[in-house]
Amino acid sequence: MKKTWIVVVILGMLAMSSCLVSSIHPFFKKKDIVYDPVLLGTWIDSDSCIWIIEQNRVSEEIFGPDRPDSTYRITYYEDDESKGILQGTLFQLDGLDYLDFYAHPNEDHCFNDLVCMHHFPTHTLARVNYQADSIMFYWYGDEWLDELFRQKRIRIRHETVEINTDYARHLLTAPTEDLQKFIKKYANDPRTGINVEEIFAQGYVKDDMEDSGAFIKLIPYDGPLPEKRAKQVEVN
Repeated sequence: MKKTWIVVVILGMLAMSSCLVSSIHPFFKKKDIVYDPVLLGTWIDSDSCIWIIEQNRVSEEIFGPDRPDSTYRITYYEDDESKGILQGTLFQLDGLDYLDFYAHPNEDHCFNDLVCMHHFPTHTLARVNYQADSIMFYWYGDEWLDELFRQKRIRIRHETVEINTDYARHLLTAPTEDLQKFIKKYANDPRTGINVEEIFAQGYVKDDMEDSGAFIKLIPYDGPLPEKRAKQVEVN
């Protein structure tokens, strides 16, 4: 029974994190956290998804006043009827900027209690690049991680779960200290590092790089927000 429950939980984790490198532990330590207001604002990506990035606010007491902290509240609109809220933590390793994405702990991400029992939030990792007119994120992909495992280039604590007969996913279960060793050694190795820098320089992903990760370019957006558009449709 215990083994069955563990598999159910892991399947829920992997379903939530799609094809990104995912971990049950954060990729950052407290000393690595930085805060940069350049991320703040309302943005739109190439798929017309809207991103609202604000400074996160927390309360140390149940009914205490909120205060700003060093993380970000990221509201993501896939369309007018689909909204998700994430918590982003910006941190630095070896002089490079990364963003740790995590389902916002103070928001409801489940449709009902039964669905919630089958979901467990995971952390995903993205490199961050700033341009004069845009912000770019590059998430490390599960296929890139799978290649490292196939080549026996890495040894890091993880679970591998078969989603179906043709597809398996990896979930990193290593502690943060080991995750950071992995990032420094492999996420910044010559092949991966050059690919990511090239993607940032050109502002898009070439066909031969699509399997290695997920890239998003955000540009400023000053149009109506999805809630406002939805209300206008209701009125009409």
